[in-house]
Amino acid sequence: MIDIAIVGGGPSGNRAAMHLSREMDVTVFEEHASVGAPVQCAGLISPRAVCERTRDSVRNEIRRFVLHSPGGRELSLHSRDVRGVVIDREAYDRALSEAAEKNGASVRLSCRVSDVKPADDCVKLLLKGEKGREEISARIVVAADGPQSAVRPLVTEKPFDITYRGAQYVVKSDSQEDQVEMWIGRKIAPGFFAWKIPAGEEVRIGLCTCGKTPPMKLLDKLMRSKFGEVKIIRKQAGLIPIGPIGRLSEGRIALLGDAGGQTKPVTGGGIFLGKRAAEILADCLLSFGNTMSALRKYELSYTDQFEREISRAMLIRRILNDLPDKKIDRAVELLSSPDIVEILEDSGDIDYPGSISAAILRKAPRLIQFAPSLLKHLLVH
Repeated sequence: MIDIAIVGGGPSGNRAAMHLSREMDVTVFEEHASVGAPVQCAGLISPRAVCERTRDSVRNEIRRFVLHSPGGRELSLHSRDVRGVVIDREAYDRALSEAAEKNGASVRLSCRVSDVKPADDCVKLLLKGEKGREEISARIVVAADGPQSAVRPLVTEKPFDITYRGAQYVVKSDSQEDQVEMWIGRKIAPGFFAWKIPAGEEVRIGLCTCGKTPPMKLLDKLMRSKFGEVKIIRKQAGLIPIGPIGRLSEGRIALLGDAGGQTKPVTGGGIFLGKRAAEILADCLLSFGNTMSALRKYELSYTDQFEREISRAMLIRRILNDLPDKKIDRAVELLSSPDIVEILEDSGDIDYPGSISAAILRKAPRLIQFAPSLLKHLLVH
């Protein structure tokens, strides 16, 4: 019997394995043939999500940001400090996996968990992989197997509030710019936004949507209207779960990363929250042993640390999703005033967008007109 079975070899699962394997018997089960593939990520993260082990995965540093409204208005920001970094997501995941193995973790590739059965003092996992079918037992199972987690239903049957579908094209580029661009509007990316992210010798152009139109169809339309003829190197797609913090543990099973809905409602990014969740989970298991009480402490600690920010960000996401394009144009115009731009440039944080919402509303109270009850709630919370 092993101490910890981690289902899924993405960044949160590998990071948990990296920390836990120093003192516990840890095995990571990854269904794909290699760690980090297929890539389902735009790769724009905050500097705090990069550590010494993953530093070599950084392909660009971002200091400039331009938001394009539906009617063509622009909100332009320029910071002296690095506000975001663009990573090679496959290299990022691989670095964490290698660190986990160096610390003693076992990583099994091409190994899919087909069933999970809780028992009195352990959890039994049915596996299908290169060794054929087999069953193993673990004291604790960590489900880090993404938004379509096979393990999640054993913890909670509540669906995510929103599941975004995303599509991205990677195109060749000679530009060395440090500027990210985003487009919002119901005709471009209903319910979310589109992006252009420079990544060294490549540019990533993509979008997410919760509308009925397939994201690849919307992306093709965006490419024709904004970028013309370009050489597409790779096509990528994925899902992003969004919602308030829900159940993260049940018995001897814990949810981690996208499987636990640990994504930012405004931007959809999950690497930073997954990093912190993995660190919190590891701290609890190392401090209290591979027990059910350790998992309950993990859930409580993560909720205590992030509930306020996630709740604020969910309010912002609901407001953005409800606004018609004309009101978005007006909101972008108000946000482009010099005093608001100064706040965004000095204090803007892609990991904590809700934290500066009250300061912006106090500077631009006319923004309350777009969603009076929700925005007033942000002022008092």
